[in-house]
Amino acid sequence: MQFKLLLSVVVFLLLSITVDAAALDQLGTVSNDTLFVSRENVVVSALKHNEMLSASSSMVDAANADALGAWRGFLPRVSLGGYQMRSNDALYGFGFKLNQRRATPADMSTPPYGTTLNFPGITENNISQVKLLMPVFNGGMAVYGKKAANNMALSAKMDHKRAEETVEYHAVQAYEGLLLASAYETVMLVALKAADGHVRQAQAMFDAEMVTESDLLQAKVYRSGLHQKLIETRNMVRTSGEYIKLLTASDVDLIIAPANSDKIEVARLAFGTTGATTRSDIESGKLKSTAAGNMVKVARGSMLPHLNMSAEKNWYSSEDFLGDDSDAWTVGVYASWDIFSGLENIGALKKARAQSRATNYMLDFETRKATVEATQAKLELEAAIEKYSVAGEAVTAAREGLRIVTNQYREGLASMVDLLDVQAASTMAEGNLVQAGFDVSTGVAKLRFAGGTVYCTGSETE
Repeated sequence: MQFKLLLSVVVFLLLSITVDAAALDQLGTVSNDTLFVSRENVVVSALKHNEMLSASSSMVDAANADALGAWRGFLPRVSLGGYQMRSNDALYGFGFKLNQRRATPADMSTPPYGTTLNFPGITENNISQVKLLMPVFNGGMAVYGKKAANNMALSAKMDHKRAEETVEYHAVQAYEGLLLASAYETVMLVALKAADGHVRQAQAMFDAEMVTESDLLQAKVYRSGLHQKLIETRNMVRTSGEYIKLLTASDVDLIIAPANSDKIEVARLAFGTTGATTRSDIESGKLKSTAAGNMVKVARGSMLPHLNMSAEKNWYSSEDFLGDDSDAWTVGVYASWDIFSGLENIGALKKARAQSRATNYMLDFETRKATVEATQAKLELEAAIEKYSVAGEAVTAAREGLRIVTNQYREGLASMVDLLDVQAASTMAEGNLVQAGFDVSTGVAKLRFAGGTVYCTGSETE
């Protein structure tokens, strides 16, 4: 028994390792204690494993189930029943015997010839029944109820599509954030390496009595500040990785890093906003508006006459449950019209109309909002591309300025303060370029998410 238990545990662990390995393969490549992920893998994994998308998919299933159930207004309802009834009621007692086809003149005895009719004693009736109810006309409630349910099912699909787009957008943002933090880390490492060089240069010149000790101290303080920023930047990398784990539902105890082949890309783009009013959440709103209009017709239909048909077959027995001593059938058509129901129907109709108006107003607002969001995303992307170009020019100028002042410091023509100021400006320019590239990459994703159109005509890579 202990051996079997141990074997089961080993098999479970092996299966768990296999599953985890498969999940890691989908997300990226493991090297030492680091998981290197790509933009594409993060998006694909998020779309496949994100719990919010699973919940959204379940809501689609629920809406489809409602649409299936809406056929009830068209289809017959068939029920099976078995009943056993015992009573000493005179009416029931005589009726039971009639059902069972065993009533005799003696059962109708009344004083002075007997008391059987008035006092039948305890009698029993076992009834087996098949019953069919068929709606014929219900004021259009079935037709418009089914249409409304279909609209809501399609709306749920559009909502799920928007949820996928949302997860994809956040996945891109998360990955670009990881890429941004990693690029910042590279900038800080380069700056820290330069700061180490400044410290060595100041130390050598101080030893040669070419500068005062203050130059050396300033260089060391500057290097210390960069080291602190490097720690903060590396923490940003870890935080970005944790957010990627959240989006992809990845429970792995590894450091997340961007794939070595991935760079910040800035595309030469042409774009517009024409697709904003046809994005999935707007389409969902249109379907909900149509469904609300159909529900108004459902409420109106409840105030019209209804026509239904029924048919049933009964088997009766005086002793056996589900017995068939005798049988009978009944077919009927009946019409009903609920003329006054305490204002309930009128209130329901007014409510449906108000909800329909509210849905239409919300659709109008969301449609205009979508256009504004797409326009805003377009303008922000245009600005980001311009800023990227300016940032590139600033980096070129900052690097050249740093080279000149570094040479001047070595020749004693510039102070350490001058050198560190130029070094800080150069580091800032490098960081601004990285940030500008991030703004462009996420700006493209934001414009697409907002419903804009993007056409890539080429790319520049940082």
